[in-house]
Amino acid sequence: MGVMGRIAALIVSIALIWTSTLSGIAFAEVTLPQPPVPVLDLGQQLSARQLQILNQKLIALEKDSGFKVRVVTQKDQLAGRALKPYWGLNERSILVVVNVYENNPLDFNIGMGVRETLPRVFWQELQGRYGNQFYIKENGREKAIVETVNAIDTSLRQGGRASVPGIPREHWLFTFVLSICGGLVAGFASHGRDSDQRFSWKGLLISSPLWFILFVAFGLGPVLTRTSDWVPVTQNLGGFLAGGIVGFLIPSPRRDKPRTNFL
Repeated sequence: MGVMGRIAALIVSIALIWTSTLSGIAFAEVTLPQPPVPVLDLGQQLSARQLQILNQKLIALEKDSGFKVRVVTQKDQLAGRALKPYWGLNERSILVVVNVYENNPLDFNIGMGVRETLPRVFWQELQGRYGNQFYIKENGREKAIVETVNAIDTSLRQGGRASVPGIPREHWLFTFVLSICGGLVAGFASHGRDSDQRFSWKGLLISSPLWFILFVAFGLGPVLTRTSDWVPVTQNLGGFLAGGIVGFLIPSPRRDKPRTNFL
């Protein structure tokens, strides 16, 4: 028992030493630049020019809106808890953390005073749009960081938003297809039901809950809430009208009025 106990104690000691060594490597103290700068590029993801632009943008945003937005990129060196006193983060602060080795590198620490202006759903959409692997692979982490900061800057200057400004092409294509589907439903439902009736307002109104949801809620709504550009709005309107024409031209069975034979 004595030998086994010593062996167990030795194994535990080695494990503790190994763990503390790894922790010391992973969370080594980082010397932060003085005076404080808004963007800490510890992960070396930004060019010198882009770093300068982001620093100027965040300084101007804090001066104009009162919200403090700070960005840190991390790879092997982690700043950890040193960031809060370094930047003086408070309830009106937003910390954008870019972890280079994560599948989705974007993470956000949001002060309580920010959540009414930019709610939780905003940050979920922002992380999903610019942090997903497809976007990172096609555009790189630098552009993802820049677009994230631009979206936050625009949203705060507008007084707050529930959705991220701008609409990606793949998202717009989805709304365009749904607009066409709404038009098809409306057009087909507008067929006259009798042989002498060419257009049916009644059919159009009865089917309105379905085509209204497809066209307005899922077709126009996501576009209007994310961009002021009228091009995608016009395209979705055109898709709805084209779908309506095609749906109306699709043949449908008609009911013939019963003929009365007089003797």
